[in-house]
Amino acid sequence: MLDRTKYIFFSNGQKGGVATFINDHMNYLSQTKKDLLLIDDNPKQTYENLNKKINLNKFKKNKKKLDKILNTGNKKKILFITNYAFLIWYYFILKNFRKKKNQIILTIHSGLLTLNLRTYLAGLLFSMIYQNTDYLFFGSKSAKDWWKKKYPWMKIENSLVFHNGIKIRKKQKLRKLGKKINIAFAANLENENNPIFFLDICKIILKKKKNIIFNVFGDGSLFYNLKKKYAEKNIIFHGWIKKSIIFKKSDLLIITSKVNNFPYAALEAKSHGIPVVSCSKGDIDKIIKNGKDGFVKHTNKPETMIALINKILKNYEFFSRNSYLRSFKFEVNKACEKFWRRIKIENNNFR
Repeated sequence: MLDRTKYIFFSNGQKGGVATFINDHMNYLSQTKKDLLLIDDNPKQTYENLNKKINLNKFKKNKKKLDKILNTGNKKKILFITNYAFLIWYYFILKNFRKKKNQIILTIHSGLLTLNLRTYLAGLLFSMIYQNTDYLFFGSKSAKDWWKKKYPWMKIENSLVFHNGIKIRKKQKLRKLGKKINIAFAANLENENNPIFFLDICKIILKKKKNIIFNVFGDGSLFYNLKKKYAEKNIIFHGWIKKSIIFKKSDLLIITSKVNNFPYAALEAKSHGIPVVSCSKGDIDKIIKNGKDGFVKHTNKPETMIALINKILKNYEFFSRNSYLRSFKFEVNKACEKFWRRIKIENNNFR
């Protein structure tokens, strides 16, 4: 049956895991769907390798323009939102959108889980979000459990759990360590990703080992202050660069995020044969198998992380080979197919 649904993705130009998520799902849908629209602040700069079939609309926070895009025409529309704040800023536009039997899907990414609000204010905020959506998708079971524990009075029966996927590299040479070892941090430089903990680890290691280069990939509100305080010969701040370059420059990835659902950085590292050490919470232990392709240890002690890093460096080829081989489990098209099939099951009218 011909699909007459219009699929609209609405985001705010933020690079990182959210952009990768949108990129993957829009490319997946473009294989079979014709009417796709991406509304974003900087679509051409933010997204890599988007299918040319996808229509792009540079969003300038114009409410009249947004209302026209969403509420004009009789075609059924599915609106996919990754920024929960849009549900508040454009509340009445989106309310009218749903009155026409269109649907809104919201994905909850890690940033939302670090909000520090008073209980009653948070309850009001999340109630507005919940009332204006048809489905909530959490990036991990632990994220959904956190929500339920934090706000037990809110019923979220229409919530589902999804996991990210990754494009598998069919050919990957066995990685070997050189004289210089490159250890990476790849995330937005925000408090939720705990970059200071990573940089503290760097400082301790560099007191004993001078052959390690620490590369900080990512931008954010903390970038300039951290660069001013920590940058030196062996600690390099790159800002945002292409992912392909990040993983060419890396032998090991460190993830220190306070809350992380199912991080793309870990998946992408595995596809390049790069082991991962993480102290994050979330479902990252479903990506990393301790002692096989990296380590996951919930700790705030630099010494503990350093000990795990040293274990990998001493047996690097073993961890690298396992990282690549286990990446096949997370193939992106399978992950996307599972995501959209689940929506169809939940909603018989969804095509």
